[in-house]
Amino acid sequence: MKRIYCLLGFIVCAFYACLEDKGNDVYRELNDVTIERMKDTTVEQFTHLQITPEIAVSDGDFNPENYTYLWHMYITYGSGNPTKSDTLSFEKDLDVEVTSIPEEYTLVFEMTDKKTGIQYVPDRLTQITVVNSYSKGMMALSNVNGEANVTFVNVVGSVVEDAYQKVNGEVAGKKPTGVRYITSMIAGAEKMVVIMTDDERGGVVVKPLDMSYVMDFKDMFYFQPEIVKPQSFGTHSVTLYEYVNNNGLLYRRENRANGYPKYGVAVKGDYEKIAPFDFFFSMVNYRAYFYDQGKERFISMKCPLQWDEIITLPDDLTGEFNPNSVGMQMVWGGLFGNEYSMSSGRAVMVDDSGEHYMLSFEVGKDKDGNPQFSPKKKRQLSHPGGKEAHTFTTSQKANFLYYGYAGKIACVSFDTGNLLMEYEVGGGNVDYIECDQVGNTNQMWVGVSDGSGAKNSGSIVVLEMSTDGSLKEVARYKNVCGKVVDFEYKK
Repeated sequence: MKRIYCLLGFIVCAFYACLEDKGNDVYRELNDVTIERMKDTTVEQFTHLQITPEIAVSDGDFNPENYTYLWHMYITYGSGNPTKSDTLSFEKDLDVEVTSIPEEYTLVFEMTDKKTGIQYVPDRLTQITVVNSYSKGMMALSNVNGEANVTFVNVVGSVVEDAYQKVNGEVAGKKPTGVRYITSMIAGAEKMVVIMTDDERGGVVVKPLDMSYVMDFKDMFYFQPEIVKPQSFGTHSVTLYEYVNNNGLLYRRENRANGYPKYGVAVKGDYEKIAPFDFFFSMVNYRAYFYDQGKERFISMKCPLQWDEIITLPDDLTGEFNPNSVGMQMVWGGLFGNEYSMSSGRAVMVDDSGEHYMLSFEVGKDKDGNPQFSPKKKRQLSHPGGKEAHTFTTSQKANFLYYGYAGKIACVSFDTGNLLMEYEVGGGNVDYIECDQVGNTNQMWVGVSDGSGAKNSGSIVVLEMSTDGSLKEVARYKNVCGKVVDFEYKK
């Protein structure tokens, strides 16, 4: 008898296991209800979110009175574990003012049959991104009458002029040079925006969510350097450290504690003056690369769990240029690719006679963790506007160099050096261009103005890049800034 009970128990368990595996398919056999997949969307805080789900039943017309409804959403962190859920509505159609804090949310729609108690949900959950004026979008730093001015264009196209000044009642400083959003995946590390200026303050540190002032950048050092002039930043998502290139010297801080840890002493090594451009390392390479303007050569820095001192590259590297003796000054450069493989290096150099050259290379590491640097191409930039150009950019794919001059943007192949096209932007001179490396990687942001630096003398133009290098305008924000000096995407 005991054997019979065991056999029956096994059959019952197997039956329910099959039901569980089939999930919604079983429910549809009992009462075939289909809820169409709802699109992911972005909504601005304190505006209305409206969604009308498309619902169909197989046994006749859908009667909304036969069901109860529940809309709720929760923040999902990297672990996938939901936090407290916010109930939004008990109506079939969602129409609610979104008061939730700016964040990424998972929206859940549940529909329950009053008679059978069977619950239905869409096949796929919907992602809702709540933004405010400053939470997600592009920051444009411009020079307005010699002062730093921030214009914020969020992901839904809302524009806030004088963003820092409106919140803090003063300008961020004089002689603006750049803006950076600094973040880390390390728990407890504070995110921050740094507005860089070439004045005695060195710029300001602000909170990313509301642009409120935290401190002058000069106060970010344990031992304040004689010259506080931040030029570029670097970090890695899995490390505890982050660096700043301050006036050509590298300083690092441990970015894992609550609050705002300070930078220590300068990183040691055989270098004189680091070029003010970001050569980030990747999750694959665990290595940073820089250009030493003083010795006119590329150098590297290893990063296992912390940064060691600067080291030089191997002497036996071969290619179209010698990275240990480039003999030119860098006017623009960086590493490009996605966050997991930023291995394509691109740079523009100028020699003593004023001639410009395009360099391309690949970086990585060998099995022993030693730096690998592969020089690829060296092409002279001899096309119209090349010598006059003062702003350069490339996309994540790094196939083309774009440069701006007068009212135009030119596109040149890194491989052949050929001029592929010229694009007339319109609206004034091209002051600054930058490809979006984080938000929409097919877009380029352009600052144009009359060159005066007066308030509202500049506009922001968004261009779409095609795979052949051609450009097409997709948005224009007129007279919202001064003379743009930098863009930064904040996610």
